[in-house]
Amino acid sequence: MSAGVVSRLKSQKSIATMSKLPKYGTQTAIEACRSHHQAIIIALVGTVTIGCLLLMQACTAPSLPVTQTRELPYAHCTLTLYDHADEATFATCFERIEKILHEFNMYSADSEISVVNRAAGTGAVPVSDDFREVLRQSLELANLSDGLFDPTVGPLVKLWRIGSDKARIPKPDEIRSALLLVGWRDVVLNETAKTVALRRAGMTLDFGALLKGYAAVEGGRILSARGVRSAIMDIGGSVLALGSRPGGAPWRIGLQTPGAPRGTSFGEVQARDEVVNTSGAYEQFFIANGRRYQHIMDSHTGYPVDNGVEAVTVIVNRLRNADGPTLAIMALGVERGLAFAKRFGVDAVIVGSDGILHMTPGARRQFTLLDPTYRIASP
Repeated sequence: MSAGVVSRLKSQKSIATMSKLPKYGTQTAIEACRSHHQAIIIALVGTVTIGCLLLMQACTAPSLPVTQTRELPYAHCTLTLYDHADEATFATCFERIEKILHEFNMYSADSEISVVNRAAGTGAVPVSDDFREVLRQSLELANLSDGLFDPTVGPLVKLWRIGSDKARIPKPDEIRSALLLVGWRDVVLNETAKTVALRRAGMTLDFGALLKGYAAVEGGRILSARGVRSAIMDIGGSVLALGSRPGGAPWRIGLQTPGAPRGTSFGEVQARDEVVNTSGAYEQFFIANGRRYQHIMDSHTGYPVDNGVEAVTVIVNRLRNADGPTLAIMALGVERGLAFAKRFGVDAVIVGSDGILHMTPGARRQFTLLDPTYRIASP
């Protein structure tokens, strides 16, 4: 990324690793929202812990809520419906999400993004409405972040392979060569012709930083269109809190404590009709020569970002993609990240490696601290 692009990986993937998660199957209970590439987010009901809640609901076996899970490209997806929990609603929602995750998977040879990448340097390629929308979002983030978020970071992501068992520190000449292929301004989007062109052969688009957030938005659209008023959906760490809890109270989303056992929350945010997305530097990394190299790349230097930010959570209206802004803020660091959040119109919680929490004003109003070893920075 330019000055730092944001990228997650699935095994090698940009911005998100999809390690296999345990399969829960269909359950009549709300579940912990798990993500092995991003910080864990947990949907909480009342003040009851997830473990106790699952146990109580399993024993009473109510007809609602109903939870189903799917292992999808790039993500483990869990959907809990509190109304309209019919099989057709689950199937339609999962089908839409799976299509998005597949078409934006640069490691799948027959995906739409792979078709575009193979045509780099040869001319324009016709693309779908979904593709153009995600590319528009990518280019907007790149522009507003001074190139720190860059959708053409693919060559660096593939070079470092962070998130896979082949992760390594590339040689300086390899990094220099990869950097020559990174540059969001060399992406040509023609809205009239509905085409995309990459100007230089070898350029590689990577939508790993946005695909789960976009899938969450689109999944929410499907659910609303089918009349669902209350639901929680986790797509690899992008959590859709649709409507409110039965009874009207906001959802309470726990934020994973960096480096702690899964399900340990340092705080929680209240959300209603919003998407809560978290990414952590501690989720995807490898150690070499005593130093940790995390998955978020700096597209200016070609090396992983190292700026003292341990995790970022973004909270935004459910019709907006929270995924990309999360990674952009991680790459920008605390001060520039907060300024970006304000400019981009999202709320954010930034976790420093020193245990200090930095927040936008809106996030402060929604946040409750649970772990006293953390400290909230003064406004």
